[in-house]
Amino acid sequence: MTKKAVLESRSLLVLLCFFIIALSFGASQGAEPRVFSLDELIEMALATSPEIKMAEQDILAAKSEYNEAKGGQLPQFDLMAITGPVENARFPTVIVSGPNAGTIVQHDAGMWDVGIFGSLDFTISQPLYTFGKISNRKDAAALGVEAQTAARQERQNKIVLNVKELYYAYLIALQGKNAARDADEYINDAGRRIKRLIELRAKNVDPSDLYRMDAFAAEVKAFAAKAESGSHIVYAALGKAVGLPENEEFRIKETELPKNPVDLEPEGEYIQRALTNRPELLEVKKGAEAKKKLTEAAKADLYPSFFAAAVGSVAGAPGRQAFDNTYMIDEFNHSYAGFYAGAQWHLDFGIGKGKLDKARAEYQKMRNTQEFAEKNIPVEVVKYYQEAVEARKSFTAYEQAVLGSRRWIVAAFSNFDLGIGTARDMFDAIDRYGKNQGNYLESLYNYHVSLARLDYAIGKRDMP
Repeated sequence: MTKKAVLESRSLLVLLCFFIIALSFGASQGAEPRVFSLDELIEMALATSPEIKMAEQDILAAKSEYNEAKGGQLPQFDLMAITGPVENARFPTVIVSGPNAGTIVQHDAGMWDVGIFGSLDFTISQPLYTFGKISNRKDAAALGVEAQTAARQERQNKIVLNVKELYYAYLIALQGKNAARDADEYINDAGRRIKRLIELRAKNVDPSDLYRMDAFAAEVKAFAAKAESGSHIVYAALGKAVGLPENEEFRIKETELPKNPVDLEPEGEYIQRALTNRPELLEVKKGAEAKKKLTEAAKADLYPSFFAAAVGSVAGAPGRQAFDNTYMIDEFNHSYAGFYAGAQWHLDFGIGKGKLDKARAEYQKMRNTQEFAEKNIPVEVVKYYQEAVEARKSFTAYEQAVLGSRRWIVAAFSNFDLGIGTARDMFDAIDRYGKNQGNYLESLYNYHVSLARLDYAIGKRDMP
């Protein structure tokens, strides 16, 4: 092989390797998990939730009922067309003179002389006055649409709350894993210091301190295992809640829960917002109004309905001679049309009254449900409000406690190195730091969850 051919082969091999590396890099870049913010996760959950899709179908069904009730105010048109066989027939001839006078001459060919006929009948009716049968049902159906719209908003708010709780739980689990790593580093650092002073035969250390250190290390590992398990469970639940595929990995933008407190307004403001905006309350209000309209419609069913109508009919049979007589209608050859006004009154012995009593009971039940909601929703608001206030005070206090316990660890380590402190002092400081850190994370999580639940309790819409 010539030198030139060898150089060309090497150049081709280098280009091939570069191409393979570029493809691998592109594939690795494409496999990077997606990163989502809380708002993006909420949008995904709302877009993929089966509950929202079910609520949308409920709204469509309610709108269909409204269109049906609204159509009751418009004219109704009934049309019937029929066709079939009929015996052909012509008028008989009567001989009035001559030797055969008085003889009737039939022109029919017999029973087998069969032809065809067709007819078209129509009726157009228009309600004039029904004492509210139609209008009340139309109003009830319109209120039903509003009630189902509020029910959809309620489901949206529940989904938003669920995603927030899972998001905050995942963040706090990640922070718990970091806290466990910090505590483990402190334990390992303390262990190195104990071993060093044991080797130096210092008086402020004892070999049993190593056993105590092992006990603390085991507790930290157990806490880390719980945090790891909790983060996996919440991670999987969050992925399911937002509709991600089973094996798709993702990340979240934040690395820890925000520590900036929110300035809450007076408690009464939140109660007033809840009574105004809470979709559950709006749903039962509209439902109660709809039941009232249905009660009035059931009452109207006990009275007559007045209407106007137009009728007409056309029929023809080519093989039959038309019989034109004002007093008798030829069923197979005729055409007529006309209009009239009328009244229809259905009377029964207890059926209508029973339906009215049932409608009244359902209306009263819905009113009781509304009163129950109006009494209990403010209690729910107060509960979440006070929980948020308590959690804010707690995480602020524990945040200072964490800083103090860290300083205590530094001081305990320094005193131990100087020979004026014991290993127990270090372990006490580490133990207090771990408890303060755990209480801090728990209260910080409770604070954010309480705010989310307070938003839910007042009917706040996080997404359009």
